[in-house]
Amino acid sequence: MIFYAGTWTIPKFYGITEKYNSLIIFISLALLFFANIDWLSLLGEGPKKNPDFYLLAAAIIIAAANLFIIGSNKGCILILANFLLIWYLAPLVDFSEVQFKTLEIFFLIMYISWFLYDRGFSYNTNTGATVTVFTLLAAMIAFLRISGKKEIYAFFAVLAVFRALTLVLWHLARGAFIALGLFLIFYFLIPGKFWSSKLLYRGLCLFVTLGSIVFVAFYVILGSTGVNFKLPFFYKNVFSGREQIWLEVWDILKENIFTGIGSGRELKSFVEYNIHNSMYDILAVHGIIVFALALCLILSRLFQMQAEIDGRNLIKISAASAVFAIFIESFIDMDLMWADYSPLLLFLLAEIHRKKENVVQESGEGKI
Repeated sequence: MIFYAGTWTIPKFYGITEKYNSLIIFISLALLFFANIDWLSLLGEGPKKNPDFYLLAAAIIIAAANLFIIGSNKGCILILANFLLIWYLAPLVDFSEVQFKTLEIFFLIMYISWFLYDRGFSYNTNTGATVTVFTLLAAMIAFLRISGKKEIYAFFAVLAVFRALTLVLWHLARGAFIALGLFLIFYFLIPGKFWSSKLLYRGLCLFVTLGSIVFVAFYVILGSTGVNFKLPFFYKNVFSGREQIWLEVWDILKENIFTGIGSGRELKSFVEYNIHNSMYDILAVHGIIVFALALCLILSRLFQMQAEIDGRNLIKISAASAVFAIFIESFIDMDLMWADYSPLLLFLLAEIHRKKENVVQESGEGKI
């Protein structure tokens, strides 16, 4: 949390930690893994009893082997390992009530700091807007807790959302706008029964994972027709270069579909190696075998997550709404896998899997 706070409150600190955040997160997750998982016993029990553990291990081992085979930069293995470890560990790490409350207060304070002082221009302005929205999604847990004690406190949650929206529009941040808008739709408009419907819920899970790859293909095909138009409020074209990145990456990937293309390549279509789609990044960087293993692990955890989402528990609905909103926002960006947001993703998933808590129930007067 110290590194998260420093990264998103002190721009100079961000410049230093950006280089090492993946390693810092990996060390932290590795400590959580060995403190909570009896991996030797899991190895002895075999894949039938613990398929997710073997999916995790196989994905990381094959991804590492691929990087050696193609001679790519090895550091990108940390990004994949961190992402998969978060999904694997979220339902298994036994956070105490004190730790949960500390994290809730931490993200609330982090959001308040951005509420009071917009640091967007000290970072990339799109990044500034995105971290504000993402931190709000985590801070909503605390807002819901205090509003559950006294409904008048819900005013602060409404004010927080309005402030985030104005900041997003000020910085013309499309991704942040998508994440905030989708969160509000999932939380306020989707009925509680949706979360208990196996068909609808699993359909959503498939959409945010496999649908991300379908979106890339559709976007590239549509972009190649030459059609384009500007988005209202953002003064940006719908097709502004991502289709060129995705097409160039595919031209390289189709010759290396099993091993992936690794990282650190120079792209003609963009100034840096940024694929701008989290699921497509796994496929492109690590190949189709690793992608299939990672997909199975993520879907397994998402399907298991449904049992934890009570349609009456507003905190778990809020956390789930945030996770799916970030998933869809990452159709056009890398935020779902970015190390700087890893603590936030782990926190949201842990809240969903939280066993003992004072449940904030939905009242007849609405969710907030």
